[in-house]
Amino acid sequence: MKKLLILLSVLAGMATFTFAQDKAGTAGMTFLKMDVSARATALGGSFIGLSDDASCLYYNPSGMMNLKNMEFIASYNMYAADIQYTFAGGTYPVPQLNGAAGLQIGYLTTGDMDETTPLYPAGTGRTFSASDMFLGLSYAQMLTPKFFVGGTVKFIMEDLADESVFVASGDVGTFYNTGWKSLIFGMSIRNFGSNFTYIDEDTPLPMLFVFGASYTAMNDGVNKMSLLMEAAHPSDNSEYITVGCEYSYNDMFFARFGRKIDNDEYWFMKDDSVDFPENADIEDPELKTVDGGVNWMGTSLGLGFKMSNMGLKVDYAWKHMGDLGITHMVTLGYTIK
Repeated sequence: MKKLLILLSVLAGMATFTFAQDKAGTAGMTFLKMDVSARATALGGSFIGLSDDASCLYYNPSGMMNLKNMEFIASYNMYAADIQYTFAGGTYPVPQLNGAAGLQIGYLTTGDMDETTPLYPAGTGRTFSASDMFLGLSYAQMLTPKFFVGGTVKFIMEDLADESVFVASGDVGTFYNTGWKSLIFGMSIRNFGSNFTYIDEDTPLPMLFVFGASYTAMNDGVNKMSLLMEAAHPSDNSEYITVGCEYSYNDMFFARFGRKIDNDEYWFMKDDSVDFPENADIEDPELKTVDGGVNWMGTSLGLGFKMSNMGLKVDYAWKHMGDLGITHMVTLGYTIK
């Protein structure tokens, strides 16, 4: 009962922790906040409480202690506005040290864009491109059989036309199996480091503090359902909560659902109708601003398939980005046994 009260207190704290002030646009290198795993994306970004595949390199490096074999992962994210993001990583257990090591790399590119200037707003006839890349080295250590810690050193480079910048940052994470039922807590701090100067502007990194939990609501040996929840405090935006649910059949087929909940006044349903004066001509096309119904922004869905005998797994995620449209992500995983 005491542990249950502690859990309820934590969840209540997570709820009151969110929805604070908006600090949008106050950091650079924002590609570091993008999800790198189709599985995590389909769960709304809630993954710290699982941290049981190679994508934990990015979300919570301490989770590498959950991996008993070498694992590799590669993801391709077909993002909005023709932006493409590719991620790859690998983990290697070091049982002699009760530890594990890993390597990860991410690359984002916008492709060619038309150059415009105040004198040529329609375009100069020239094009330019922008790209971001990071390389991360990770290590995790078992402190007790139920408590792990991990860290990552990242080297980040950003190019925009003829300008470029290089900066280093770090991540730390913890993973704690409470031993009560199947309750697990995780924590991570990502992208902490010094500011960087882009041309003449001093810019901070998008540091992110995340606290999460997972709970296995059902597991009969064939059917399994995991529930996840995270509270996130970004340095450059308002706080938010993510929730996720993963159902698996025979550890082979997976169905996932996730949702990000932030300070949008329309959490689940939206009604953008306007109250007009009695004499208003509401048939005027300029006044037709009604946009009601389900608010799908922040909703994600996904499927997965695992071939354990071959060490292969494939995950797919669909995510609604509001006015930016739909994004798709595919992740391939391979385990060497």
